[in-house]
Parts: sequence; structure tokens; C-alpha cells
Amino acid sequence: MGSSPKQATTHFIIKIMKKTLFLFAIILLACPAYPVGIFTPGAIWPDNNGVHINAHGGGILYYEEKYYWFGEHKGEKSSAAWVGVTCYSSDDLYNWKYEGVALPVAKDDPKSDIVEGCILERPKVIYNKKTKQFVMFFHLELKGKGYEAARVGLAVSDKIAGPYTYVKSYRPCAGYWPMNMTEEQRNATAKVS
Repeated sequence: MGSSPKQATTHFIIKIMKKTLFLFAIILLACPAYPVGIFTPGAIWPDNNGVHINAHGGGILYYEEKYYWFGEHKGEKSSAAWVGVTCYSSDDLYNWKYEGVALPVAKDDPKSDIVEGCILERPKVIYNKKTKQFVMFFHLELKGKGYEAARVGLAVSDKIAGPYTYVKSYRPCAGYWPMNMTEEQRNATAKVS
């Protein structure tokens, strides 16, 4: 006795579904399994050593297919610089490897502009093709002088992760307020009710 057209159609559909499921299973097995990382704002973000990433006010430079994150190393009690600028590297912007202190503050030279206790903030690194060096710029406030002594700091290195050599600091617009405000706006006070 032959099968009915309805049975033949059902058998054909089941056969196609089996082949589709088999193909889907092969594709899933062929795909590499990557661990899914979850970034949670406000939570501790560890580096490759399980230590909290300490690179505040930083900048990221993409160089030779890798990301480099430079930032201020901050202590628990003060915004002053006691360590310097740290560097981390990553292939995916999620998993970060601690590369070390790229620009250390001067610990034994009280005459240095970047002596322990200065304010060293917002480091940014670029690559200078002409000199074949990495150049780090940062906001610097001389130790104990505050924002009135704000300067631009400059350091260089032959290697992206450092160590960087401090070159100098300077005031690009000395005597000028670095904002587009009138004298009246600069001297105004805000009233909070």
C-alpha cells in the first residue's frame, strides 16, 4: 500500500527540518566560544592581575592593532600625584593588561616640576612620525601652587608603554584666562538657594 500525499509531505518536511538542525549544529560547533564579558558601570573593573584599573582622566591610543590606555594613578586620600601615569593595553577594550607606570613622578628631585604631590592630570599620548617617538601631554599644577600655576607638561618615549622621560612644562597662554568668558562672568558668583 502506498503512502498518501499528506504522509509524503510530512516526511519531506521532517527530512528538511533534520537537515536544517544538523547544519545549524555544525555551524554552532564551528564557531569559537568566547567568554562574554559584562561591564557594569560603577563596579570595580579589574586588569589582568585582578587589580582595580587605576587610570583616571585618561586617553586611549590605538597603535599597531592594540589599544593603550594612559591615565592618572590616583590614591585613596588625595588627588595629588604620588605614582604618576599608568598604562594598560587591550585587544578588545574590555580586557586590560597592566603595562606599568609609563611616567613616574620624581621621588628624589624636589626641583622637578613633576615631583611627588604635584597635580598631574588628563594624560594624552600621540605618535610623532617625524621623531619616531611617543609624546605625552598632560595638565600639570606645580606642587602646592594650585590652578594659578597650571601648565602643560610634556614627556617622550621610544616605546608606547614607556618609560617616558619628562621634558618640560610651560604655560601656553600665561596671563590669559583659558575660557571664553567676559571679565564680569569670571568674577561673578553663583547663588544657590
